[in-house]
Amino acid sequence: MQRTRIGHHVRSISDEGSAFVISVLILFVLSVLGMALMLTTTTEKDIAINHRWGEQAFFNADAALEYGKNVLGQYLLRDGSFEKALPPARDDVMVASSSAPWGDKRPDPVSCDPSSPGCRDYQYFVDHCSPGGAGPCVRVYIGKVLERPDGTLAQYDFRLPGSAVAGDLDNDPLRTPNLEGTTTLWVRRPIVGTRDYGTRDADNPDGLHDRVILTAEGTAPGAMGAGARPVSLRRLEMVVRRPTSGIEGDQYGRVTGGSDSGTRKASYDEVRSSVAP
Repeated sequence: MQRTRIGHHVRSISDEGSAFVISVLILFVLSVLGMALMLTTTTEKDIAINHRWGEQAFFNADAALEYGKNVLGQYLLRDGSFEKALPPARDDVMVASSSAPWGDKRPDPVSCDPSSPGCRDYQYFVDHCSPGGAGPCVRVYIGKVLERPDGTLAQYDFRLPGSAVAGDLDNDPLRTPNLEGTTTLWVRRPIVGTRDYGTRDADNPDGLHDRVILTAEGTAPGAMGAGARPVSLRRLEMVVRRPTSGIEGDQYGRVTGGSDSGTRKASYDEVRSSVAP
């Protein structure tokens, strides 16, 4: 073993090699810990951003839903019903199977094809089939894009031809930005059995147009609508019904939930079960 004398100190060359190896190991451990910390910080940041955009998409959809109710209220004040806002009622909503083409039983044959630029009418549908997925199936479309009484679409979306993405939800003359992100509103009729609610028949010659299913979609800023890449998107849905004046003292049944039957009762009579409590 070689020894080097430096002043009054004697240092072993093998000791120097051990110190170097230990330093390298410590540096490696610190590097691994630093990379792990950086990865954790990046992941937490991504989680926070996704949560923020998800919340923003939800609030955009919620704002659009409230605005959609106001638009439907304008129809109600002007026409007394939602007929001009709703698509036509279908006599038959059944398709042979879930593989039936998109246009089968489409409520509005003159609407645009969702594959065309800017069109979102009946863009999505869901089939409720028999057990096992066999037909026939009830085809439920998301609906047609809601039009304001002035004919403009309640759709703030980058796919709308000729529209500038400026955050204007209510189409006011000043084009004032209302939100960050995109919104689209759809309307459709409820389905009763195998028909749309409001279908004209012998018992209902004028049709019924007092109920609307309103669907609002919101996306986060920068998402630019529901495109090919994953985005923060939320959809909210509610049933809007034309209010009725009702008659004080009408017959009320807990089972039917009806309070506007027009049958006046002298006293309140709750529908009771035949089984004693």
